[in-house]
Amino acid sequence: MKKAIVIGAGMGGLAAALRLRQHGLDVTVLEKQSRPGGRSNVLEENGFRADTGPTILVMKYVFEETYRALGLNLDERVRFVPLDPNYRIYFHDDSSLDLFGNMAQLSAEAERIEPGVTERLFRFIGAGAQKYELAMEFVERNYDHIWELANPRAGLRLIRTQAYQRLFSQVARFFETDKLRKAFSFHSMFLGLSPFDALAMYSLITYADIVYGMYFPMGGIYSIIEDMLALAGERGVGVRTATPVAQILVEAGRAVGVQLESGEILRADLVISNADLPYTYQKLIPAAYRKQYSNRRLDRMEYACSGYILFLGVDRLYPQMRHQALFFAEDYRANLDAIFRTHTVPDDISFHLNNPTITDPSLAPPGHSLLYVLAPMPNLQGTVDWNTAAPRVREQLLARLERIVDPDIRRHIVWEREYRPTDWLRDNNAVYGTAFGSLAHGFFQSSYFRPHNVARDIAGLYFVGQGTYPGIGMPMVLISAKLVTERILRDMGRAGANV
Repeated sequence: MKKAIVIGAGMGGLAAALRLRQHGLDVTVLEKQSRPGGRSNVLEENGFRADTGPTILVMKYVFEETYRALGLNLDERVRFVPLDPNYRIYFHDDSSLDLFGNMAQLSAEAERIEPGVTERLFRFIGAGAQKYELAMEFVERNYDHIWELANPRAGLRLIRTQAYQRLFSQVARFFETDKLRKAFSFHSMFLGLSPFDALAMYSLITYADIVYGMYFPMGGIYSIIEDMLALAGERGVGVRTATPVAQILVEAGRAVGVQLESGEILRADLVISNADLPYTYQKLIPAAYRKQYSNRRLDRMEYACSGYILFLGVDRLYPQMRHQALFFAEDYRANLDAIFRTHTVPDDISFHLNNPTITDPSLAPPGHSLLYVLAPMPNLQGTVDWNTAAPRVREQLLARLERIVDPDIRRHIVWEREYRPTDWLRDNNAVYGTAFGSLAHGFFQSSYFRPHNVARDIAGLYFVGQGTYPGIGMPMVLISAKLVTERILRDMGRAGANV
């Protein structure tokens, strides 16, 4: 039986381990932290249970496919609740907009902001459908050669949909008001990209949110990790926590195992890294074997943004809130330029507000609310001193919550934690403290141009997770697990196996 070692127990690493075990490999997962999950982790204190990474999922069918590949039905193991609406959008002038998946409700909301917009809204959604169909042709596949991008039919559709344009500029052609332009362009932020820089292709995310819906697993996103860990235990996948890897062992150009920071050596036939891909090359691979991704090349790559999270336990319920919301700064461009161009803390902060206790009261003590406030922030390529900046960001967030949630909220806070960009670096080995994933999704860091899921200069070394293709986001990470399994089986001479 071939032995495989997976470095990192994030969602992608666990999914790859389970798929490989399904095909008869002896798999061990090594996790640096004391609790598995990677970026999809959890904080449990004083009766509160808060996801520290993703809080909502979209493209649920990808999760279902992962479980089907394991011979299971996802809905029989995890209970999902659809969100309706997907988001409430708060604007600087205290107005708001609910983004429903139902077209009639969505158009009614948009008409309140911009009378006469319905036809243009539906055309925007239709254009998103075309981009979604186009993109998925390049998402659900492995790449070996650049000419595999040469799909004449897809090229014509790329031109027809103008998916190569900038996202915000294209969205602005459908909507006249600044509010709707913000509401239908922000999704690229979850890829670590400014809407002013992102390709218009990524309006497909807005389409996926609306058409496929957004879901909350009861117990939080970490309940999926917990179920995957239960499956690992049932099926004989070893998961070792508090076990940081110091080096991937390479002999005669082939990965043969790992050396732990403790000095212990574990041998294997192949190694799959779910650690941050730039970190893997910088810290875990001996310099002599790093011909493809030198420090110089890694330094030239484009990295995603970071984020500051404020967790609040509040001894009050807020039934008027939606499960999740967004607040947009008045000067959208200035906010994004600070994050992505000057790498400074914005003067006026935009943020994601999540109140999962609206859907699942068990995440807090009775009569309490759990609030998760995520403000996109510059990564650590800048010079921000977070010991100084964090208190200022916290104050701005609390001041805004006083306006949109509760003027007396400070008096009702009974539990509080924060997560800074420096914490992403410390806990997840996330290069530059990136929050959503390491490598941003510019054109030359997508599909074939994104780092491949197999090392070209080290046999037996593979990658899974957001650093390889298809990229950032839980659905993409699960697809990456399918793709790397497909590649490993092909390399083992089992091409065509149902992965």
